[in-house]
Amino acid sequence: MRIKGLFLSFGLMFVFIFFLFCPNVSSQEKELMIIAQQTEGMLGLNKILENFKGAIHDMDDANREAGRITGTKAPPVTPAKTPEQEAERRREIINSQYEQAKNMLGALAQDEENPQIAQALPIEGYLIVDGGEKELWGRDQIKTDLIYRIKEKFVGNIIVLHTYNIIKGSFEKEKEYELDTLSTGIDVINLAGKKCAQWSSGSPSVCTRWANLSIYEIDPGEHYPQFYSNTASLNPHGDGKIKIEARAPTIIFRSSDGKTSTKLGCSIAEWIITGSEFETLFKRGEIRLNKAISSLSCRPGSTMELYIKLKKDEEPQLCKNMEHIKLEIIKPENKSKYLYSGEYALMEDESNRLELELEAKVEPERYADSIEWEIPKLEGSKKIFVPASLSDKPRGKKVKVIYKGLPESYKEFGKKTVTASLKVDSCTIEDKKEVVLFYPRDEKNNPEGKYPNWFYYWKQTPAARPFGQNVNIVFGGTEFDLCKGGHVMAIYKPDHLFKSIHVCDLSKKVGGNFEVTIPWVSRKNPATLKTKHYITYTHIDTFAVLIMHEFTHFNHHHTWWSGKTRDQITSEDRDGDGIPDRLEPEMGFIPGVFQTYFGDDMDFKNINGDEEFLAYESTYDYPIGKYDDYDWGKPGKNWW
Repeated sequence: MRIKGLFLSFGLMFVFIFFLFCPNVSSQEKELMIIAQQTEGMLGLNKILENFKGAIHDMDDANREAGRITGTKAPPVTPAKTPEQEAERRREIINSQYEQAKNMLGALAQDEENPQIAQALPIEGYLIVDGGEKELWGRDQIKTDLIYRIKEKFVGNIIVLHTYNIIKGSFEKEKEYELDTLSTGIDVINLAGKKCAQWSSGSPSVCTRWANLSIYEIDPGEHYPQFYSNTASLNPHGDGKIKIEARAPTIIFRSSDGKTSTKLGCSIAEWIITGSEFETLFKRGEIRLNKAISSLSCRPGSTMELYIKLKKDEEPQLCKNMEHIKLEIIKPENKSKYLYSGEYALMEDESNRLELELEAKVEPERYADSIEWEIPKLEGSKKIFVPASLSDKPRGKKVKVIYKGLPESYKEFGKKTVTASLKVDSCTIEDKKEVVLFYPRDEKNNPEGKYPNWFYYWKQTPAARPFGQNVNIVFGGTEFDLCKGGHVMAIYKPDHLFKSIHVCDLSKKVGGNFEVTIPWVSRKNPATLKTKHYITYTHIDTFAVLIMHEFTHFNHHHTWWSGKTRDQITSEDRDGDGIPDRLEPEMGFIPGVFQTYFGDDMDFKNINGDEEFLAYESTYDYPIGKYDDYDWGKPGKNWW
């Protein structure tokens, strides 16, 4: 958890400033000083809260008294309702005192120590943790294997500490900085992985039951107004350097039954930068830092990104005094869908392209040529404007945008925003519409051009990382393997056969909605072992569960059988069900029986053995719709 001292200190700051400039204090203010001194250095959070909450009303009284004496409006000490309002409240407290202090600096005696006064500048930003957990049992057995992508947004203030040189009568050029942030939202963008829930009793011990970690719980203390809601902090590091520290929120990942869990471990990143490097924030208006995270449980390659943006003092004004100007987007209509054309369109110049017709109406009409359009960028796709424009933000009442060539990344599809804006003097008005961009699912007109678009784009998404694992995924099979079989959708190739998962051509195998129906079974749900249950998947869900299914086979082979001869495998697996006989009792299977569950059932006996049962079971906890936000093909989960 992330305990933030500034949250407490802001409430007490006004009291200390009051004492600095108002020496004739009452007994009430003296009592507040005693409370502040008692709170300083406390380690017990409950005790701090008790003191702080008890002092809130007294501090507001002192605040109002200070305002009466100084002739200023005193900001409330009580925390605001939202983090955005709270950041503004803190900024108002600091900056009001900054202005008062500046007016009093000239009266300081020259033998006094040079004072520091604080100024607050508004910021916003986010941190992204892109990584996971990997924990081993013994030397080579995986205990926890998890991948996630977490984004936390925040607001806050850069606190600039100005040192006033009494002798020179001016501020020093060098400044010190602090950072105060409050979380505004935490989003677990991607989560996939597993943790061993049961180990065999033999030696070497192996995992006999895996739990999929598909549920997460964010510590309530991470949300404002709790005391762990900070995201990033900044402190001097000596020699003119600054240490920036970002801390990810406390999140617990759990299995669906709640019995197995693990905690986010890739949580802290630190950067040591020079003061001049940090001050690029003021020159460019933003700073972006990336760092590899290293800890005992972090997966190799885990990273954290910290982005801080200095908010402008004046946001673009809405046209409050220019009600007579009206701007409205006519085309595109809100939430309208657009589809890239295929490789073989009727006209050659119509292939591999997407067109956006942009049209707006404005009153008075004389502003029509001043309308500026902001459109989706779509990296990797060439933009052509009609009429021609040298700017990425074309102007005019009517504009046609032609995107030529499909983008490289799946991220360029889906919900995008088109904005029309008009600036008159210092006034800006705008209108926005949402558009949804799609690709033809079964065409092969992606940048690589070898395989269908669904495979090219889905392979980039989390749906292609079974349980968070990176695995080599190949399109189609070879002339000698089972992709020719009518019921086979994917196969795995272990060891010398390239260590890959081959996904068959689903466009030809199933077509339509990519619909597949499979047994829905789990040893932890006895009802599924007594009565037959089926589950149906479509579109990207089908792709995801096929990868999970085949990866389970892949993992079992490398855990139990890799490097062993056929005779060794036969001696350890006499019933030929794919599981070592010695492990079966602890896993809930019967040694000597090829298929423990539904082995005599006319339909489910096609499960084809206990190890195959485990592969079906691996998708039991998969929630339908998990990857809908990554499916932008036509047809697909989001096409309507």
